[in-house]
Amino acid sequence: MNGFAAGCYEAFGSAIGHHLWYRSLDNTVVQSGEHQAWSIRLGTAFAVLTKTSLVALIRIAAVQQMWATLRRKAMTLGGIDGMFNIMHDPTGIFNKDLLAHAKILTVFAIVFWVFPFVTIIAPATLSVESVPSSSVRLMPVPTVNFTSFEQWCTYEGAGYLLGPGSAISRLFAQVYTSGRITPQDSPFPNATYELQFWGPSYKCDDFADFINTQDRPTWDPENPDSPHQTFRDAFFAERPYATFDETTDGDMWQAAAPDYMNNILLVHTVGDGGKNNIVCQLYNTSYRISVTFNNSVQSIIPLSIQYLEPAAWNHVVGRYVFLANIRPSEYVGYPDKVLPTFHVTHLLLSNLIVTKMTIGASGTLLFSGKPTASLQQSALPFCPDVGTDYFYREYFNDTSACRNGSLVRVIEDLSRNFTLSTLTYEYWGEPTTTVPVTIQFPQNQYSYQQSTLFMVYGVGFAVTFLCMVMDGIAFKRNGTVSGTAFSTVMLTTRNQDFDSVAVGRWLGSAPLSTDIAKVRMRFGYVSDKDGGAHAGFGLDGTVGPIEDDNVR
Repeated sequence: MNGFAAGCYEAFGSAIGHHLWYRSLDNTVVQSGEHQAWSIRLGTAFAVLTKTSLVALIRIAAVQQMWATLRRKAMTLGGIDGMFNIMHDPTGIFNKDLLAHAKILTVFAIVFWVFPFVTIIAPATLSVESVPSSSVRLMPVPTVNFTSFEQWCTYEGAGYLLGPGSAISRLFAQVYTSGRITPQDSPFPNATYELQFWGPSYKCDDFADFINTQDRPTWDPENPDSPHQTFRDAFFAERPYATFDETTDGDMWQAAAPDYMNNILLVHTVGDGGKNNIVCQLYNTSYRISVTFNNSVQSIIPLSIQYLEPAAWNHVVGRYVFLANIRPSEYVGYPDKVLPTFHVTHLLLSNLIVTKMTIGASGTLLFSGKPTASLQQSALPFCPDVGTDYFYREYFNDTSACRNGSLVRVIEDLSRNFTLSTLTYEYWGEPTTTVPVTIQFPQNQYSYQQSTLFMVYGVGFAVTFLCMVMDGIAFKRNGTVSGTAFSTVMLTTRNQDFDSVAVGRWLGSAPLSTDIAKVRMRFGYVSDKDGGAHAGFGLDGTVGPIEDDNVR
């Protein structure tokens, strides 16, 4: 019985150890492939130890059940061989005598041979899963520097700013043709960070609202280049069709950027709801944005956009900005905060929208008399407040391209997208700023299926417990602990009848001949020739039941 107790303690201890080991690994990071391999190996060792202990207990119970069966029933010698070998040879389960006369023992044997599957299922309750994880690192990320104008400008003469440079023009063309922010390279495939900076953007209003709330400098009325004293007069002078009750000559779009005004765009359109008069002015703007990369695909969400101050200088001031910096004594009273990059931004927007778009009676679409213009390549003509004519809708019928639903919002959106796209501008000199970057990445982590392990071991212990109950019943019937040792066989086969059966077969060679295999035997009370009796195996018909516990 000491072996029985030791097996119970060993099985229970190894099962608990298996659970505690896997629980200690649950939701922890896989440190390396070698660590993962040894974690599984140790779990497998616990499972093998548990299985070995439980099958040892089942084997003990099976032996007791075998002797109890032999006491109750006569079996052929072949059947008895099967009973002794069934825990060594799984094919013994199919022995006809066992299936007919030793059903409980056969069930024990089936459990014994199926039990090793525990060592397959139990270790697999620890798996490795790829789970999203994140960490925050201080990292340099691209930013902007609108005080730097490298490759922003073309020049005329000794230091005059003539127009936009080719590099920044290409970037602007990417923005207005694609209708989106030019993507930058991601620091990691999945990352998020916030960025703050200042840069240009346009603030647009309906003309009437602009007049009613005008609190920003538009131009200097004393400027000799301006023949107008009020902004209203200037607007209608620049956009004569804006005063007409009906649009003439199929006019759908007129826009201007007067040199004497302070970086202002004037736009007149005819669309849904009638005429639309729009005023847009360039502002220095504060940006706070969230930059996210999802599988290296960029998305930028503005968290805060605040207009700081208007770019209050006209075209002449912007054109002479370099000379004013070189010879400040000759430009006394020159406006502060004049930036070439802001002036070029205004020139880029002006070159895009300043045109006159008309549709003739035959459906001819012209841009200031020409059949094509950059405006066609942008989303601006697709807005519902630009054009209602049948022929116009044939040319620009996809209003979904106007994402914000109105020309005012689209112009603002375009200017902001351009500023945000300059994060990719290659001639900034790689300016960076250090910010906290949240990095998302897949991480291998252990996952422990506790319920599955409990179920596997629970079934194993329950089946073993039932076998132990049957073992207790068999032990009570047997009255002693029996085994399959040679000494047990020798002591229980003291019978002169066996000598005649074994004649010519003293070596016990296998396989057993058919005539011997069919000899029926039973374990019980065997009578001696001298009138005595002893417990042992005997031929069927010569053995009586054991009733005296003293007979051994």
